[in-house]
Amino acid sequence: MILHAFSYPFMWWALAASLVLAGIHAYLGFHVITRGVIFVDLSLAQMAALGVAVAIILNLHDHPVAGYLLPVGMTLTGAIVFAWLRHFERRVPLEAFIGIVFATAQACVLLLLEHTASGTEHLKETLVGTIFTVSPDVVIRTAVIYAIIGGLHFVLRKPLFEITNDPEAARRKGRKIFWWDVFFYGSFGVVVTSSVKIAGVLLVFGLLVIPSAAGVLASSRTSVRLLIGWIFALVGSAIGLIAAFALNLAAAPAILATLTLTLVLHGVVISIMRRYSAT
Repeated sequence: MILHAFSYPFMWWALAASLVLAGIHAYLGFHVITRGVIFVDLSLAQMAALGVAVAIILNLHDHPVAGYLLPVGMTLTGAIVFAWLRHFERRVPLEAFIGIVFATAQACVLLLLEHTASGTEHLKETLVGTIFTVSPDVVIRTAVIYAIIGGLHFVLRKPLFEITNDPEAARRKGRKIFWWDVFFYGSFGVVVTSSVKIAGVLLVFGLLVIPSAAGVLASSRTSVRLLIGWIFALVGSAIGLIAAFALNLAAAPAILATLTLTLVLHGVVISIMRRYSAT
């Protein structure tokens, strides 16, 4: 069945898209979980979906430039807002603002697409993506964007990890938290914009949180957490994609369900191993 699945060219591109998404999201997910802003990815993904909805209303959805810049612009707006809202975190948790942005963006998407001829189909697309029908050009362009962002994060890894692990200590060292947050959430938003078009809001959230949670469960070391997260995301995405093909299911929900099931099994194994090591 596996060999049969990959006799179709679209499966190779779907697998490539899944692995590209898994690689960058497992890394960003580490920052998300460590910072305690679990739903920021879901909120920014919904902002990207709102940008897509605006493009649909303006009949620019298929425009190569405007169809991309509208979602990016909407997501970057959310990124700047989240960076600014950190100043109010002592009064109101940032997660509260993140939830407000998510709910409002979702409501606006529904309002915009409710009376369009293909509104239902576009709404479904924002949720579950189009992995099985993604074009090679989109996969290659997305991989290039992610490689550039990944390279920037690697070069700037020291201040980024300092702020993620201990923002107060980073501030005492003279780090400009607001501008570093603008960079982090901004680059995060660019990634999410491309991801939503391919994988949809639900899988984007899953790829950011589930592999990172697996890493956190297994180790307290940053390097080990990242490695486990990458392996978890890559293997889970590949298995979920093959299962979707074999069972004739939508790709994104199948991958998300596979990742969740694997996380449960991973948690059980970790618990058993720790119990036996303690005895």
